[in-house]
Amino acid sequence: MVMDAPQAVGRFSLMENGSLTVREASVFDRGTYLCKVSTEYGTSVMTVPVIVIAYPPRITSEPAPVIYARPGNSVKLNCMAIGIPKAEITWELPDKSHLTTGAQSRLYGNKFLHPQGSLVIQQSTQRDAGFYKCTAKNILGSDSKTTYIHIF
Repeated sequence: MVMDAPQAVGRFSLMENGSLTVREASVFDRGTYLCKVSTEYGTSVMTVPVIVIAYPPRITSEPAPVIYARPGNSVKLNCMAIGIPKAEITWELPDKSHLTTGAQSRLYGNKFLHPQGSLVIQQSTQRDAGFYKCTAKNILGSDSKTTYIHIF
């Protein structure tokens, strides 16, 4: 793509001063960028190699493999991950349904999902017992952890 005046094209913006901005850069934006300036006195060319550092997600805070809780108690399942681009956190519940994090906290029945990935089961009952799987995913890969909740 060639940009020859201050303009914005998709995620790319060329400023009046000649600066190029790439929003939401990904590993696919790596390469050599060419800046060419032409005046009545001549032309100057500069190349800029760009490396975008990215890595697959890794879960850094996870729930215990087995959790015991009494009915009516709250249970917190941590699932925080690092990754570039930022990993999306999804929980698979015992009934095989899925909850995905968003920009805001979300309430699904008695389950509260934080944007960072933690899942809180409020006032747990026998119906909440079972396997819970946390998956962190970005374009480079995924990581997952599973825990079993016993309600007794």
